[in-house]
Amino acid sequence: MFKRSSIVILSGILVLFLSFNVEASKVLRLQLVYPKTSMVAVSTQFFAEKVESYTKGKVRVKIFYPGQLVKSEEGLTALQRGLIDAYAGSMLYFAGVVPEVNGEWLPFCWRGVEDVLDIYYGYGFLELMRSALDRHGVFYVAPVMVATMGLMTNFPIHSVEDLKGKNIRAVGMEAKIVKALGGSPVSIAGAEQYTALQRGTVEGTDYPWYTLEDYRFYEVVKYVSVPAIHTPGIVEILISKKVWEGLSPEEKWAIERAGFETAVHSARLSADSDARARKFGEEHGISFVELPLDEVGRFRQLTAPLYNEHAQSCEICKRQVELIAEFYKEIDPAHPSLNALSSQNKQ
Repeated sequence: MFKRSSIVILSGILVLFLSFNVEASKVLRLQLVYPKTSMVAVSTQFFAEKVESYTKGKVRVKIFYPGQLVKSEEGLTALQRGLIDAYAGSMLYFAGVVPEVNGEWLPFCWRGVEDVLDIYYGYGFLELMRSALDRHGVFYVAPVMVATMGLMTNFPIHSVEDLKGKNIRAVGMEAKIVKALGGSPVSIAGAEQYTALQRGTVEGTDYPWYTLEDYRFYEVVKYVSVPAIHTPGIVEILISKKVWEGLSPEEKWAIERAGFETAVHSARLSADSDARARKFGEEHGISFVELPLDEVGRFRQLTAPLYNEHAQSCEICKRQVELIAEFYKEIDPAHPSLNALSSQNKQ
């Protein structure tokens, strides 16, 4: 009788123990829009490990790869509806709904990863992005840098005229940049680009250089245009606002710490990636075509109006351009954000 009672009691304790552990361990379903071979996947895995470490296992991030839960362009809606808890990837797919994301992709904006970290964490750009996403039921955790990103094509670019009428994969602000340069932007999910380039559906893409190796793009493009449009490109880690509000203050602090460290980690990866990507590309027959200085000036001149256009699209967008201009006013007086700000002040 005693043994049977003991077994019942021990079984009850075990059930309670297991139930406590289930409640204590929160699993965040994160949809990553890039393959396991991508640099963003490396950064996202780093983030997941830091979250689990800093929460002492109370919060875990389970990563799902392209298409496993939702498609890239469904990420925002999926976060809002609770189909996923977190998202890692570009918000350019949602630029029509969240215009502020275009402020992360203004042409020839960042001089390097150090500038991005300073502007986001020292000048308030991160808080602007959080304010923008909050109204959509999403918490912006951190920016993730994806190294140098620019035009990779099947034709050489020596001048602006070479882009005229060419089909280039681009979304959001990228599409506006391509259009401003005379190309024809084509919206295609990142994971579908290889096939599109292989089949000739598009003749180029505006994408990170590291994909020459990691995505085997060296097989489907021949040229890389220098200088790149983004140094670096930036994607994001996002969490559902409902999920975020359900976390304890300690868990939120841990996730924000993990996010900041991921941003710094991605900056380091970016610097290493650029040198490796160029070396790999040249070893595999890719031509890096340096634009003449006068053509670089034309590229910047043609895309500069996008700063003013962005500043006029919403109040936070205007503040984004102002912050960027504030940062660069002393160190780069010719920065396009300053021209946009000057134009705004005259109106």
